[in-house]
Amino acid sequence: MPAATLTTAWEDFEVPAHARGGQVTLNLYDHLASYLPKRPGAYLRISSDRFGLEAGVDRQLEDAEDSRTRLDWGPFSKIYRENDTSAFKKRKITMSDGTIDWVVLRPEFRQLLADLALGVIDGVIFYDLDRLVRQPRDLEDLIDIVEYVKRPVTGATGGRMNLINDSDRHMARIMCVMALKSSEDTARRVARQHLSAAQNGQVQGRIAYGWVRKGEHKGQLVPDEADLVTRIFQDFLAGESAYSIARAFNSEGIEPPAAKTWSSTMVAKMLRNPRYAGMVSYAGRHRVDAVTAGDGWTLVLFDEQGRPLLGSWEPIVTPKIWSQVQFELQRRRQKAGIKPGESGATPVVRYFLSGILRCNKCHRGLVGHRYKQRRTGKSSATMNAHHPIGADAGEPPSLLQLPTWQSRKP
Repeated sequence: MPAATLTTAWEDFEVPAHARGGQVTLNLYDHLASYLPKRPGAYLRISSDRFGLEAGVDRQLEDAEDSRTRLDWGPFSKIYRENDTSAFKKRKITMSDGTIDWVVLRPEFRQLLADLALGVIDGVIFYDLDRLVRQPRDLEDLIDIVEYVKRPVTGATGGRMNLINDSDRHMARIMCVMALKSSEDTARRVARQHLSAAQNGQVQGRIAYGWVRKGEHKGQLVPDEADLVTRIFQDFLAGESAYSIARAFNSEGIEPPAAKTWSSTMVAKMLRNPRYAGMVSYAGRHRVDAVTAGDGWTLVLFDEQGRPLLGSWEPIVTPKIWSQVQFELQRRRQKAGIKPGESGATPVVRYFLSGILRCNKCHRGLVGHRYKQRRTGKSSATMNAHHPIGADAGEPPSLLQLPTWQSRKP
């Protein structure tokens, strides 16, 4: 086509401003890496911080700030801190459609992905790759977004890896797999140590309510707490529910072990704990069958003869009482239609006005007493012994047989 004709063809043609200067490059990395974020984000994480001092993530922030200044990026728009958070351990979750998945729960990391995808931040500085991800699935989620938004995600340490570069992305994949292998090796060694300690009758994990949990006398009984534990087991066998027991404790102002108030979940967990009966509890990775929801027996560690292993600590309740509680838990769950292995609150066994009235002497619930029949001559009378109910107790009496009762506070 002649030049004159070509010039005439473009006379009425207008190119919008945002499309002008469109070009291609054989080195896309250099072009993308030259972008200087104006509102970057910083991701900081440390796996373990027992005392909550956050000193580790504070140091990471200092290095991230140094990298931001060196790269001439703008000030951090958002800082994503995940202190005392694992990037390795997965948890079982139920999706909204009822399906089940196993994922690493890191809310701040997920928020970072969403903010980067939506443009809330336009770049990310992370401390180091092993602080950023330990699971390949998480890394791929981040890479997908980086490839879509074409914004830099770079490390503050080592070779300053930048996931906007395809070579660095592939290296990140290799390093992530190596980090995962390291985490799995550590988890395997720790799990083996826990199993060995459990088989030797040593306490694994946190010391339960009822024993001294810290200091020189760690593991010794706390008399007042032990009495409350005994009361929980007795009241439950008397017909009270975990909810009514928790409510009674809150109304009496009894301080819970590690929360502001007592809850039914807390009480139910104590009822299922084999340690209160002096038996070893183990739910580690070496179990052939997983622990079943609501079944305390699946926590018990047995020896080769099929007998429960006993711990080195002083029990609070007898194995017989603990066993009776497990059968009662199972009975109530079955009555409520909860199948074995399914999660679900233990149903409440109620008598008339149970959970509303309590004794003005011992503050127990309606069924937390033992009533005995005795003969006086030719007539019979009912007396209140004011003792916790036992396995031989009968049904609770009518209100006419009760001594003095007062309503629980709402």
